Amino acid sequence: MDEEQRRVVYRYLIARVGLRKADLPPLSDLEYQMKHGFDRLTGGVVVNRNATQPITADDQDPAFYAAVVNGHAEAINITSLDLEKTRNFVLHNKGSLPPPFGRSDSDVTGPTDDMPDVGHQLTSRLDPGMAAKKAQWGIYPPSLQTLPQDKVVAQRNRELAARCRHWP
Repeated sequence: MDEEQRRVVYRYLIARVGLRKADLPPLSDLEYQMKHGFDRLTGGVVVNRNATQPITADDQDPAFYAAVVNGHAEAINITSLDLEKTRNFVLHNKGSLPPPFGRSDSDVTGPTDDMPDVGHQLTSRLDPGMAAKKAQWGIYPPSLQTLPQDKVVAQRNRELAARCRHWP
């Protein structure tokens, strides 16, 4: 699959997570499977890399597939406007997802939004894709240099580093 096809799959899965409360498969598994030509991906998405539209089915949520990829609004409980927003986000990388996962202008009332599933606050300017990544995998770990260390451990690390510099 080329890069744009992989991005369509990622956006589809992010939309499914946000709008249907589905689990997001591990990105490392998806990346490996897409790069190595798997037809059925973790998470139930079936792909065809030779087709213009890479997603050909969704074994875990066929109704969501019918609505988002094929445009059948009656397949799921969603307004036509929200379906149009979702299809534009997934298929054309335009706009954002509708609420509850995306944000409407009326939802942004302050500099941060509380997301109960995340366990911490996110800035209002985060796009839905980044919010999904943070919700699934947490924030990136802090740099080891900024973590407080016990003085004894820090001294041992300095001594070990000094010995290694003088290694023959």
